[in-house]
Amino acid sequence: MSPKVPHTGKRILEWATWILSVLFHPVFIPFYTVWLYFSVSSFYFFDYFKLLRLFFISAILVPLLLQMILYYLKILHSFFLNDLRARIYFGLFMAMIYFVLWRSIFHIETLREPARYFLGIAMGLALTVAVNLIRRCKPSLHLLAMGGTLVFLMHWSVVYRENMLDWISVLVLLTGLLAFSRYYLRAHTLGELLAGWLLGMLGMGLGLWI
Repeated sequence: MSPKVPHTGKRILEWATWILSVLFHPVFIPFYTVWLYFSVSSFYFFDYFKLLRLFFISAILVPLLLQMILYYLKILHSFFLNDLRARIYFGLFMAMIYFVLWRSIFHIETLREPARYFLGIAMGLALTVAVNLIRRCKPSLHLLAMGGTLVFLMHWSVVYRENMLDWISVLVLLTGLLAFSRYYLRAHTLGELLAGWLLGMLGMGLGLWI
């Protein structure tokens, strides 16, 4: 009896969910958010491409290099950080990067909001590492970044009275799709997805409050 050939629709769905997980990897989401801030905000008028390059190097290239090193050392076995020990190391490292970014730009008046965003992500990551250590579970870092970004956009809309409803709606839709993708790929349970989302919102709330 010949083996069953996977249904074409199922394979397409698997590819679609995997691509979505890569495009909205937690390393990329903060960069997208800062780019959106610089592009849309009416309070920032300067050439921001140099800053974006700095953020790209420090918040994307350096973490990806770290992932390669962890993979080479056999601490990391997947790009999506499926191993709990790797998630702890990577979460601590990323929290330090975002904390340094916050400290580096917070004194610049026009960069206060991106600085607060970085601090919120750092605090969300720190909370997640604590949960990793105490509960030995792995809240979703994808949903953490999406939850933190949602709180940031709502803060931005209320404090600066800018209409961000369209972007908030897009983010909510993407959050739902991303949560489905991570669940469909069996990367997380529903509880881990919800925990990541709530920790992201809590961390961002703390970062904006400080």
